[in-house]
Amino acid sequence: MELSHFDLNLLRALDILLAERNVTHAAERLCVTQQAASSTLQRLRRHFDDELLIRVGRNLELTPLAQSLIVPVREALLAVQSALDSRPRFDPNTAKYLCRIAMSDYCLHVILPHLLRSLSIAAPHIQFQVEALSPASFARLEMGELDFCLTAHDLRLYGTHLPSVHIRSMPLFHDDFVCVADPQHVDISNGITLQTYRKARHNTVNFGEGLRTIVENAWAATKTHFDIAVMVPNFAAQIFMLPGTPLIATSQRRLARTLAPRLGLAVAECPLKLPHLQEILFWHERSEQYPARIFLREALGKVASDLENNRLSNYK
Repeated sequence: MELSHFDLNLLRALDILLAERNVTHAAERLCVTQQAASSTLQRLRRHFDDELLIRVGRNLELTPLAQSLIVPVREALLAVQSALDSRPRFDPNTAKYLCRIAMSDYCLHVILPHLLRSLSIAAPHIQFQVEALSPASFARLEMGELDFCLTAHDLRLYGTHLPSVHIRSMPLFHDDFVCVADPQHVDISNGITLQTYRKARHNTVNFGEGLRTIVENAWAATKTHFDIAVMVPNFAAQIFMLPGTPLIATSQRRLARTLAPRLGLAVAECPLKLPHLQEILFWHERSEQYPARIFLREALGKVASDLENNRLSNYK
């Protein structure tokens, strides 16, 4: 079929139907009635000579053809969006842009405030929509639902949820690990021995199935049983829950130095040899030359460089 004979508005509807696999939910996202969404699905079925969505029990499932359409349809829409967003130049002083980024709460505390402080002057109209890292983050980056992912360098932490060959990256900053405890309950003023560390009660971070942390990986490699009192869903919670307890948290140094003084907590070197952390910025190759994202990559790189060289106020 010639392109001139196809209603391009159907592409957006098809993209949403493939994502939702539910006509009612697709209608809500398209801001149309369920009847209109059903009519659109029928038009698409006639065009492709395929059911696209078939009922299996109570659910609708994608046909093989529909599965094969997910990526090319999304890529086509993203290409159109990129063309519509094109401007002769990017002026950060006046440009409005929504940056969608996934990161851990560690980065939320350690680097994002400095980036926002910098951009409040250099690019005051840029907005950020931040979401927590999840097993779906790289897939969302692939599908154009995120602009960036900011996360740890060790891809072994992500199991099968890996970035594709179309994902680009650049290193931002490093960190290492320390122990944090309430000095009223755990005396680490003279450091902590490996034996004491192994026998202590710990709290730790667990992101759920499909994602691991550097500490989790390192503990598993020692083949030692660690006494874990509680697992929490983010890095800051690991520190905030320490006051009044005899627990020890193994935390990134920069986060510990940001939060521990506010809570009256003590920090000591970790006696267990742990790999260093390197935070990496990931993005899709389709946005490689997009001016707003080039600007943001450079802005993040500048803030990360200042962080590495201890030029930022909350790293002492």
